[in-house]
Amino acid sequence: MLVITDSIFYIREKINVKVILKKMKIISYILIIILHFFSENLALSNTLEEKSSALIKEAKSTNKVAIKLKNEWRDVRKLIKKASKAHADKNYEKSINFARQALNQAKMSIEQHNKQKNNYRFLDD
Repeated sequence: MLVITDSIFYIREKINVKVILKKMKIISYILIIILHFFSENLALSNTLEEKSSALIKEAKSTNKVAIKLKNEWRDVRKLIKKASKAHADKNYEKSINFARQALNQAKMSIEQHNKQKNNYRFLDD
């Protein structure tokens, strides 16, 4: 009889441990979600600033390649200037938007050069 009681106690203890672990798991998920929301707002400004800066640098370097190929598009420098100004004013979302446009146009100008480089160009020396 002692053995049966011990096994029943062991089963109840096992069930209690499972219930406790499930509750702890749920609580830990809730805490992780809450911490994620609070930390996201703090990290968002740094990441936007860094992303803006990185996109502006990439757009400038890509445009330099287009300039060397003598195929710079008209608006790229203007967009880079607008992006830099918005970055200086700490309007990072606007800065990212302008920098993406500049980067896209610089890449497209390089692509245009690569597609048309075998064609004869009248105005080049």
